[in-house]
Amino acid sequence: MKINEPVTDHEVVMKDGQFIVSTTDRKGIIRSINRDFIEISGFTSEELVGRNHNLVRHPDMPPEAFEDLWRTIKADKPWIGVVKNRCKNGDYYWVKANVTPMREHGQVTGYMSVRTKPSRQEIEQAEALYQKLRTGEVSLRPSGFKRIRQSLGNLGSSGYLNLLLVVSVLAMVGIAGLAYLGTDLYILAATIAGVSLFFAGAVQALKKYISRPIAQAITAMQDIANGEYFNWVETHRDDELGKLIQNIQSAQIRLGYEVNEIRQQANSLSRVQEALRSVSANVMIADQDLNIIYLNDAVKEMMRNAEDDIRKELPEFDSSKLMGANVDVFHKNPAHQRGMMERLQESFTTDIELGGRFLRLTANPIINDQGERLGTVVEWLDRTSEVAVEREIQGIVDNALIGNLTERVSLEGKEGFYRKLGGSVNELMQILEQVINDTASVLGALARGELDKTITTEYEGSFARLKDDVNTTISNLNRVIGSIRTSADAVEHASQEIAEGNADLARRTELQASNLEETASSMEEITSTVRQNADNSRKASELAGVTLNQAVDGGTVIQNTITAMEKITDSSKKIAAIISVIDDIAFQTNLLALNAAVEAARAGEQGRGFAVVATEVRNLAQRSATAAKEIKELIEDSVNKVGEGSDLVDQSGKTLEKIVSSVKKVNDFIAEIAAASSEQYAGIDQVNQAVSQMDEVTQQNATLVEEAAQTSQMMDEQAKELGELISFFKTDGANSHQDGVERRSADRPWSGHQAPAELDFANARTRHKLWKTRLRAFLDGEESMQEEEAVSHHDCDLGKWLYSTGMPQHGGMRKMQELERIHAEMHTLIKQVIQAKQSGDSKKAESVYNRVERYSDQIVSLLEELEKETGAAASQAPATEPPAQRVVSRPRLQAVGADDVWDEF
Repeated sequence: MKINEPVTDHEVVMKDGQFIVSTTDRKGIIRSINRDFIEISGFTSEELVGRNHNLVRHPDMPPEAFEDLWRTIKADKPWIGVVKNRCKNGDYYWVKANVTPMREHGQVTGYMSVRTKPSRQEIEQAEALYQKLRTGEVSLRPSGFKRIRQSLGNLGSSGYLNLLLVVSVLAMVGIAGLAYLGTDLYILAATIAGVSLFFAGAVQALKKYISRPIAQAITAMQDIANGEYFNWVETHRDDELGKLIQNIQSAQIRLGYEVNEIRQQANSLSRVQEALRSVSANVMIADQDLNIIYLNDAVKEMMRNAEDDIRKELPEFDSSKLMGANVDVFHKNPAHQRGMMERLQESFTTDIELGGRFLRLTANPIINDQGERLGTVVEWLDRTSEVAVEREIQGIVDNALIGNLTERVSLEGKEGFYRKLGGSVNELMQILEQVINDTASVLGALARGELDKTITTEYEGSFARLKDDVNTTISNLNRVIGSIRTSADAVEHASQEIAEGNADLARRTELQASNLEETASSMEEITSTVRQNADNSRKASELAGVTLNQAVDGGTVIQNTITAMEKITDSSKKIAAIISVIDDIAFQTNLLALNAAVEAARAGEQGRGFAVVATEVRNLAQRSATAAKEIKELIEDSVNKVGEGSDLVDQSGKTLEKIVSSVKKVNDFIAEIAAASSEQYAGIDQVNQAVSQMDEVTQQNATLVEEAAQTSQMMDEQAKELGELISFFKTDGANSHQDGVERRSADRPWSGHQAPAELDFANARTRHKLWKTRLRAFLDGEESMQEEEAVSHHDCDLGKWLYSTGMPQHGGMRKMQELERIHAEMHTLIKQVIQAKQSGDSKKAESVYNRVERYSDQIVSLLEELEKETGAAASQAPATEPPAQRVVSRPRLQAVGADDVWDEF
């Protein structure tokens, strides 16, 4: 026997009126079960159907009980017994089982078992019987006497009657024989009395074996007629009446099961009908001929409400006469709709408009297990209000698309879903309007230069991301504007200094250029003079040489002159002699002229012309005499002077010799001077070139300095203009200009791989919001990300500050310890988010991201609190060293991109 384990001591008690039904084939393989069987056993339908029925057998059940069961039902008899079954989890439950054969076409095809709740007395009796069976005290096999009784009981009513007839005949024959033999009257009377007693006993026996089973069968049939199927009759007889009782018992079991099933189905149908009647869905059922056979209350109400509108297009429509009418009443062209519904094999939905009513019909064919079309169920939906809401919402959406967010769905007259939908749409529009108004307010303030405005309303989801992004943008703008303002001030101050320096440099460069220009001019003059001196020296040297030669030649000439002078003296003397001759000739000519004049006078008129000539000759002679006299004097003087000149020439010759000697020396000096002048010219020429180059460079420098001065002036003006532009923005206190200057003693609070000495709390908070935004974008598929980007909590800048400065200095603070713990856990969660997303587990990624978001908010809150506490502690600490002079370097703005976000969260 199959032993099912484990088992427990917990009993599951059947409910009153509960029926556990199953059917099996002739080998005990389960064919079907009802819902009560599944509920009490704990098995599923799949675990039971197709398995042997001994699956629920309890180990406490003796094998003899099941042997008796199978022996009885295989004998084509019903079996009744109390059975202990096992649940799937080991619990147990008691049933009163009624098993009967199932016949089809006169053949047993299987068995049906109907189980009801046994009484506690029946359970106790069954437990006692099964205990005795297990110990062998009793047996379910009949004893010898019981088998005799069963054999007698199996004679049947005809056997009893035949036996009674035989006995009656024998009695009558015996009495007649006794009478014939003349037996004593008392003996005869006694015999007749004995026979009468026998017949009385026979009548009682007939009543017991015939009338009582018939009465029992009649009672059972009356119970069946009255709908009572579970007052089961029992018999152990196999005669005609026994078979009758057994068949009645089988009928009770099967009819009870079927009636119970029908009742359950009826109850189920009643529940369905009641549910259909009560549901808000508008349900209508039509038969095969499309005649309406059912209308629930909702569809009746809908038709009554829509009747006036439907009559606008279907004047004959009457909602009170729909039951029994054909569905053609709803259509102007019934043939088309009828053909479509008759061919309907699956769900079909269509929308119609009747008299301004928008109706949606969903038709489904009703098909039984044999595939036969039984009818059509139609669900009506009056979408008039829905369409109105759709159009109203569409209008709101259209207005929203053009920027009008003030429109709302009117809730007046709306109920249920539409009221809730309208309220939800209004809430959505309210939130959208508030989000956009908040964003517009912040952007409007930004347009006015007010950077102290942020979004303070609490939002969730994407709206929260938008709020964080806007606030982060404003925070970044505060920092950037602060940096620009600091830079503008620094640039303005530096440009002023540069401008002043350039102006001074320009003046000095201009002065230097002027001096250089003058120097260059002087150098050019000097160069020209030196060059001229060199040329003159060279020419002087040449002239000195020539002079030397000429002096030498002069000595020779002087000697020649002396000789010539002597010759001139001789010539002069000869000329004097000649002049004397000429003087004599002039005298004689004068005498001749005088004589001629005398002769002309004598001649008179004829000699007048001759007299004139004679006069002229006389004048000429006088003049010649005078000239001769003067020449003579001159020659005499010349002779004297030539004599003196000769003396002088002699002296000149001597002096010239000395000059020649001196000229030689001068020539040597001039040659040296010429060589030195040439060298000096070459050097001064180089100096002049250098000065010229310096002058050119100085001129260029002057031009550049002037341009630089103009540029610095322009830069100063632009810096002032930038300052004026920046002054347009009004930043908040946390990011003011002074704070921006004090926070920026270098290009950044910290960067690279070195730990920051002091943490920029505002920047750290901003970084957290930025990386959280990027992580959200990664989860939304808008940005890629690798696990390596989530660096260790020791390697990020916040971690570097924590483990280099934060913990050593403030490690005793509870908030600092909490910050360290949450920061480390958050890094672990970041990696889990990336891993989950990359592995395709988006649900886990979102779940872990929610934890990351909470941790990030806690870190931001802790940073704010720590900033206050550490700032207060720093302000109360005594100064041990004089403050260092603050040097503001030119700020350097760094873009916050995908590469540096993760290093700083």
